[in-house]
Amino acid sequence: MRKANIFKLYSFLFLMITMVSCYDDKGNYEYQKLDEVTIDVSEMETSYSILRYDTLTLQPKVIYKGTQVNPENPQFKELSFSWEMYPAQINRDIQERHDLATTLHLHKEITANELVWEVLFTVTNTNTGVKTFAKFPVAVTPSLAEGWMVLYEKEGNTDVGLITNNEISKTATNERVYYDLYANANGAPISGKPGSLIYSLANLTGAHALYIQSSNDAVRVDPATFRSMAVFNDKLFWTPPAVKTPEFVTATIARKEFLINNNQLHLVDYTIIAPGDRAFNDALAGSYGKLAPWMATATSVAFDAILYDQTNKRFVKVVSRGAEIIPIATAQAATAAFDVKNVGLELIDSDLGFSNFEHILMKDGGGSYFLLTANFIGGETTTIGRGKYNMSSCPEIASVNAITAGAYGEVFYYSSPNSLYQFKYTPGTTDKLWTPPAGETITTISLQKYYNQNRATGVIYDPKNFCKILYIATYNESTKIGSVYQMGVNETNGAIIAGTEKKYTGFGKIKAMAWKPFIVR
Repeated sequence: MRKANIFKLYSFLFLMITMVSCYDDKGNYEYQKLDEVTIDVSEMETSYSILRYDTLTLQPKVIYKGTQVNPENPQFKELSFSWEMYPAQINRDIQERHDLATTLHLHKEITANELVWEVLFTVTNTNTGVKTFAKFPVAVTPSLAEGWMVLYEKEGNTDVGLITNNEISKTATNERVYYDLYANANGAPISGKPGSLIYSLANLTGAHALYIQSSNDAVRVDPATFRSMAVFNDKLFWTPPAVKTPEFVTATIARKEFLINNNQLHLVDYTIIAPGDRAFNDALAGSYGKLAPWMATATSVAFDAILYDQTNKRFVKVVSRGAEIIPIATAQAATAAFDVKNVGLELIDSDLGFSNFEHILMKDGGGSYFLLTANFIGGETTTIGRGKYNMSSCPEIASVNAITAGAYGEVFYYSSPNSLYQFKYTPGTTDKLWTPPAGETITTISLQKYYNQNRATGVIYDPKNFCKILYIATYNESTKIGSVYQMGVNETNGAIIAGTEKKYTGFGKIKAMAWKPFIVR
C-alpha cells in the first residue's frame, strides 16, 4: 500500500515538471495565429423566395482582421469570393450546378428552373487556403404567369418570348420582357421555322398545356416553366406518325386539341373522361384535298371541328366524336351570303370576331379579295354564310400578310409589310392607321384576346383588356431584330388611342402572337 502511494506521488511530480518545462520552453517555438474570416448574416433572411428571371440580391458582411471588407473594392487582396447554386436536399435527384458570381455581394438574374436551391457563399484566404462558408436556401418560383407570347424565328429555329405589363396582366406591376424561353428551359430552341402556338384550356383539371408548332416539330410545354413535356416523337402521340410535317396546332371551346400533320388531323378529346396521360390519336379518316392550316375557333356541339379544303374550295367538318373529315351536308339557302359547301375561293387567313362569327379573308383565281363572315357556332343551319364583302379595291390588299378581328363591333384590321389598315365592311371603306418606322416591316398583327368564349370580367382566363389592345409585330432585316408595338384601340370602332403606343424589341422574326393566361397548378 505504501509502495503504491509512493508511485502515485512520483507520477504526480513528473507530470508537474513536464508541464512547467513546456511552459518555460514557450519561446523555443514559433506559433502562428490564423487570420479568421467571419461572415455576418445577422441582418439577412434565413431563406429566400424569388420569381424565376428576377434578380437575386444577397449582401452578407465579411469581417477580416477585425475590419469589415469593402464589398465594392475589397481591401484584402488575399481574399477571394464565390457564389454557386445547387439543388437543395429535397431535389438531390436533379444534377445541376450554377456558378453565379465571384464578388462579395450577389446581384444576379436567376434563370434556373423552379426548384428549392441552396446558394453557397465561400470566402477563401488564398494565403492559407482556409475557406469560410455561408449557405442560403432559395426557392425559385414560376414567374411566367400571364403575358403576351411572341413566337419568332431566330437563326432558323423557333423560340418564344413573353411581354408582361399592366395592360396585359391583372397582377403585373412592372414591365418585363422575357426572351428565348424554350431554349432557356430546355437547352436549345425548337428546330425549324415557327408556325403556331396556343395555351389550351381543354383539360379543366388545371393540368393545362401550351403547344408550340414549328415546321420541324410540335411540342407541349409546361406553361409555368416552358420545360418540354412532350415532343413529336415522344409522348405527343400515342403512336407518332411515320411522316413528320406539322402544319398547325390549336384548341377549341369544345375542349378538344387538334394538330394537322402531313395534311391529316389528329385530336385529343378532353370531353371523354379517362385517367392518366393524354396524347393525340391516330389521324382521322376522310376524302378531302389540301387542308388550310386553320380551324374554326367556335363551333356548335354538332361539330368537333370545321376545316377548309383548299383543293375543293369548301368547308368540311368533323361531327361530334366523329372519326372522319366529311363535307357539310345541309344545303344552303339562297339567302346565305355564300355557300359553305362550294365557296370557290382560297382561304388566306381567319379570326373569330364580332357576333362570334369567323371573319375569313379569301381570294379567287383572278386576284380579287373578299371578307367572308360565317356562323359556325349556330350549328349546321341553312345560312352559315352571313356576309361577303369585296376587298379588291382595298389598299395593298394583294400584299396582305395578317388580319385580326374585334369582338365588340365591326372591327377588322389587316396589314401589309408597309402599313396597318382598318376595313369597315358595312360601309365598305378602308382607313390607313399606322406605318412602321424606317427599316422595319410588319410581319403579323393581333388583338389582345383569347379563344375561350366564356368570358367574365376579371376571371383568370379573361384578358385584362379584351380587344382593347392591338399588337403589331415588325422586323428589321438588316439588324435581324423583331419588335412588338402595343397600342390601345377603341373596342367598338377600332380607332387607335393616341399616346398609348409602347415598343418592345429584341425578338427574332415574329410569326405569331397569343395571350397566355394565369397559371393554375
